[in-house]
Amino acid sequence: MVYNPNKAIHPGHIISRSLEREGLSQKNLCERTGLTEKHISQIINGEASITVETALLLENALGGAASFWINLEKNYQETKARLEKINLLRKEISLMTQFPYLELVKRDCVEQTSNREKRVENLWKFFGVNSLSFVRRTEAVAYRKRGGVSLKSESVASWLRCGELEARQISASPFSDTVLRKSVDVLRKLTAEDPQKYSTEAKKKLAESGVALVYVPHFSGTSVNGAVRWVGDVPIIQLSLLGAYADMFWFTLFHEIGHILLHGKKEKFLEFQNEKGGYLSGSQEKEKEADTFASNSLISPKLYHDFVQSGDFSRPAIRKFARDVKVHPGIVAGRLCHNKKINWKNAAGVRTRLRFAE
Repeated sequence: MVYNPNKAIHPGHIISRSLEREGLSQKNLCERTGLTEKHISQIINGEASITVETALLLENALGGAASFWINLEKNYQETKARLEKINLLRKEISLMTQFPYLELVKRDCVEQTSNREKRVENLWKFFGVNSLSFVRRTEAVAYRKRGGVSLKSESVASWLRCGELEARQISASPFSDTVLRKSVDVLRKLTAEDPQKYSTEAKKKLAESGVALVYVPHFSGTSVNGAVRWVGDVPIIQLSLLGAYADMFWFTLFHEIGHILLHGKKEKFLEFQNEKGGYLSGSQEKEKEADTFASNSLISPKLYHDFVQSGDFSRPAIRKFARDVKVHPGIVAGRLCHNKKINWKNAAGVRTRLRFAE
């Protein structure tokens, strides 16, 4: 049976009762142990702990093995800490309800339980914290609304944590800016491959440059497309596959690569899809830089300019141009839509949905 008292009793209380039983005063105990009256008073009043040295002195002065007094102190400290933890668990129930617990259960991130205190504790373990107040409120706080719909920062934090934990399972080489830059052309050519192939190959190629690429479906109330941040010396690119179109996948991936190559290790970026298909994030200047990097990496600016000048945006023309520049035709169609050369409806026959497992 596990002993779980609901009150922490300081060893000083036991010492006080022992003195009463023996008819001794605190001064008598001072004379027997060599401890000062102040020190004895502090122990009895719960203001000082019983050390191993003190326990040995009490063993001779009051009887009972030194281990008895040591265990009293140990049990007191343990019970005190446990009760403080229970109190904190109860205080954090209101915070716990803000997190997508059931979604985390479905993803096998936390255990299913109806006990609210246990849910709080499970979230502590998931985030690696001792209080939900320590869970970092991400940049999502600055973007609480998407076309009138609130963005839940707790859900975004949960999504990001899932990515961090998944990234730990990736064996990536030490990060190399040079290797990453060289991999851009290889990744671009992958866009024309089957999704089942490029979803895996993209992860392998980025791991060779020291980048961890993870796919984590978005949580309800987030509308997150992608994120990039450094955890230690490892840059993590996290994609939600929201929208599930190949061109969106590739643009977001190259956009995040742009952040890694162009911006510092301390920077963190989150991309949220808005109702018009655009993105909301932090520094607009840096977002534009990442957008330009993605656009120019996927399609040569000069070749794209020449294609636009031709004025032929028919599906056969789009497919031919895509073959010439060695990218998926959906990327060309998506670019044309973004530049308002064609509408999204006309691009439907060229853009493809993602089908690989998330």
